[in-house]
Amino acid sequence: MKIKLSALVLFATVLVGCKSTPNYDYDQSVNFDQLKTYAWIISDNKEVKPQEFFDSEINHKRIVRAIDQQLLSKGLQKVAPEQADVLVNFHTSIVTKNERGLSNTHPYFLSFGRGFHHSHLGLHMSLNNIEREYKAGSLVVDFIDNKKSLVWRGAKESRMKRKSTPQQRAQQIQVVVANIMANFPPKN
Repeated sequence: MKIKLSALVLFATVLVGCKSTPNYDYDQSVNFDQLKTYAWIISDNKEVKPQEFFDSEINHKRIVRAIDQQLLSKGLQKVAPEQADVLVNFHTSIVTKNERGLSNTHPYFLSFGRGFHHSHLGLHMSLNNIEREYKAGSLVVDFIDNKKSLVWRGAKESRMKRKSTPQQRAQQIQVVVANIMANFPPKN
C-alpha cells in the first residue's frame, strides 16, 4: 500500500524535490531556426493502470498544456501533423529508489566521569543509519522531424512529493517543463 500511495506522486509532481539540471541532446546538423510549426504525435495507448495514479489523463493534459505554452512563447505555431516542421511527444516514468542517511534517534547528553588515566567530559549523540524508499519521476520531451528522426530530447528527473494538491501538481509540471524547454531550441 505504501508503494502504491507513494507512486501516486508522479507526473505532475514528476520532478519535485531534488533540484537537478535537465538533460538534453540534439542533432547538430538540424537548423532549429527553420522550425516554425509543430504538432503532437497522437498516442493510442490511453490505458491507465490503477497503481499508477499520477500516470493519468489529467496529468497528461497538464503536461501537454505546459509544453504548448512553452512552444508558443518561443514563437512556434501549432498546426496539423502533416503541416508541421517538427512533431512533439513526451514520456513519463516512475521508479522506486533508495537513499541512506543518518538519523539522531536520541537527544544529546553530557557525561562526566573518571577514567583510568584522566577524568572525562564528553558530549554524546546516538546516530542510526536509516534507509528510505522514495519515488522519482522522469519526464522526457522529444522532437521528431518529418523524416521520423529524433532531433532534440530533453529530460528531467526529481523526487516526487508524497502528498500534493492538484494545484501543486499543475505548478510543478509548469516548472519542470519550463526547465526542460529552457534548452530548446539549442543555441548553435
